[in-house]
Amino acid sequence: MSVKPQVDYTLYLVTERSLLPNGHEFLTHLESCLKGGVTLVQLREKNLDTRPFIDLARKTKEITQRYNVPLIINDRVDVALAVDAEGVHVGQDDMTLAQVRNFIGPNKIIGVSVNNVKEAQDAISGGADYLGIGAVWFTSTKKLSKKPLGVDGVQAILQAMGDANVQTVAIGGINQQNTPQLMAKTSVDGRHLDGIAVVSAIMSSTEPEQTCKDFAGVVRHYVNKCAKSGTPIQEQRDTKEMIENIIKLVPTIRQKGPLVHHITNNVVINDNANATLALGASPIMATHPEDVKDLAAVNGAMVLNMGTVDETITNAMVLAAQENVTHGNPVIFDPVGAVATNLRKKVSARFLQECEFTVIKGNAGEILGLAGKGGKSRGVDSVGTDDESIAAQAVRELAKKHKCVVGMTGVIDYISDGQRVIALENGHELMASITGSGCMATTVVGCFAASKLFRKLGHSIGNHCGVWNVLISDFCHNIDTVFTDHAFITTLNIASELAAKREDVQGPGTFRSALIDELYKLSKAPETIRSAARMRWLDLV
Repeated sequence: MSVKPQVDYTLYLVTERSLLPNGHEFLTHLESCLKGGVTLVQLREKNLDTRPFIDLARKTKEITQRYNVPLIINDRVDVALAVDAEGVHVGQDDMTLAQVRNFIGPNKIIGVSVNNVKEAQDAISGGADYLGIGAVWFTSTKKLSKKPLGVDGVQAILQAMGDANVQTVAIGGINQQNTPQLMAKTSVDGRHLDGIAVVSAIMSSTEPEQTCKDFAGVVRHYVNKCAKSGTPIQEQRDTKEMIENIIKLVPTIRQKGPLVHHITNNVVINDNANATLALGASPIMATHPEDVKDLAAVNGAMVLNMGTVDETITNAMVLAAQENVTHGNPVIFDPVGAVATNLRKKVSARFLQECEFTVIKGNAGEILGLAGKGGKSRGVDSVGTDDESIAAQAVRELAKKHKCVVGMTGVIDYISDGQRVIALENGHELMASITGSGCMATTVVGCFAASKLFRKLGHSIGNHCGVWNVLISDFCHNIDTVFTDHAFITTLNIASELAAKREDVQGPGTFRSALIDELYKLSKAPETIRSAARMRWLDLV
C-alpha cells in the first residue's frame, strides 16, 4: 500500500503550455524549472482530450519522478489514476472533494481552490491536504468570476484557519516583484503561507531555471523568517545609529535620481514637485488612469495624497497603488482630511480595504480618526490631542492592523511599525503656517523610499530578481530600515528650523521658499543632521 507523499509547497508550478516562449518545448522547459527549484507540479490542460492528456501526463511524470517532485493533475481524476499521479487539484465548480477522495483513495494529495473563509473551512473539514488561496491579484491566465483577494484577503483566510494542519499556497497574479510583499504581509498569528503557486511568470520565462531559483529563494527567505518570528524583537537601537543611517542615505537620492510618481491634491502639486527636485529625485504628477500601468513599471515610489476627492482621481489612485504593488514599489499614502466628512471617511475606508501600503502618514486628526482614537479634522486641519500615550497607541495599532509603518505628524512626530514607537522632535512652528507642509513630508518619505530601492540595486549585488526581491523586502518589511525611511521626515523638519533662522525669512511666504532651499542644501551636506536631529524611543506597556 502506497504512502501519501511528503510535499514541499515552496514553489508550486501550474503549467500553461500556451505561455511558453517561442522555441521552448514544454518538457524541456519543465525540466529546467525542476532544476531551478520547483517543488510541486500541477499539470493543467483544460482543452486537451483524454488520450493526449494521459500521454502528456505520463511524459511529465517521467521527468518529475527524476527530481522526486510530486505531480498533481488539475480536475481530471481519470487522468491522475491512469498515470498514478501523486494527487489531484479541484476548484469550487469541479468534482467535490469527497468524490475525489473516494476515487483516488486516502494516500493521494488533494488540493482545493478557495476564495473566502467559508470555502477554506469547508475544504479543511472535508480533508483537503492543501489550499490554493486566490486569486490574489488579477491574472491573465484565468478569467476571474470573483474579485481578487489582495493580501488582506489571503491573510483573513490564514487567520481563520487557526491551528488546522493544512498547507497553503497563494495563486493568481504572482510575480517576482510582488512575492516579498505577499509572503511578508500575509503572515498572522503564527500562520504563514507555505509557498506560492505560479503560472505565467515561470511558464513565459526565457530563463526558467534562474527564474525558479529566484522565486524559491525569496519564498524560503520568508518562510524561515516567519518560523523565527516567535523570538523576541531585537532591543531598540540607539537613535545615533538611525541618524547615521539617514546621513549615509540622503546622498543616494541625488546620485540615483529615482522617479517618484505623485497623485496629489491640486493645492500642493508645485511644492511637492519642487521638494522632490530639491532632494534630487524626479517627480511626475500624473493622474490619468491610462498612465498608471506604464509608470509603475519604471517607478521608484508611489505617493498618494487624498486631498482631492474626485471619483476619477480616486479610481486612478487605487489603480496606481495596486499596479505599484505588483512591481514591488513602495506605496506611501497620505489620508488628507480622512475623517473630515462622510465622503472622505468612505474614500479613506476604500483605500485601506483595496490597497496595500508601505507607509501611511497623516496628521494627528487623520491618524487618530483612522485608529478610532477620536481624531477630528476641521477641513484638512488637524484636531487631535497632545496626549503622547494616545498618539503612540494610535500609530502602533494602525501599523499593526495594516502591516505597514504609520507616521503621525505634528509638533512631535510619532512613528510605529506596529510594535515600537519613536518620537521625532525637530520642526518649526512656521510649518503650520504654510499650506501643504504635511503633504511635503509625505513627498520626502516617497523620495527616500525610492532612493532606497535604487541604492540597493547596485553593481555589487548582481542582477537576478531573487536578490532584487529580497532587497525590496528588506526595504518594505524590515522594521529598522523602514523606521529609518520614515524618520527621514527629520530632514524636512531640520530644514524648516534652518529656514526659519534665515534673515531673509519674514513670514510664511519667504519661509516657503527658504524651506525648499534648505532642503536642497541638506541633500548636499547631510552632516548637519548629526548635531540637529532630536529623536527618542518611547517606552510602551
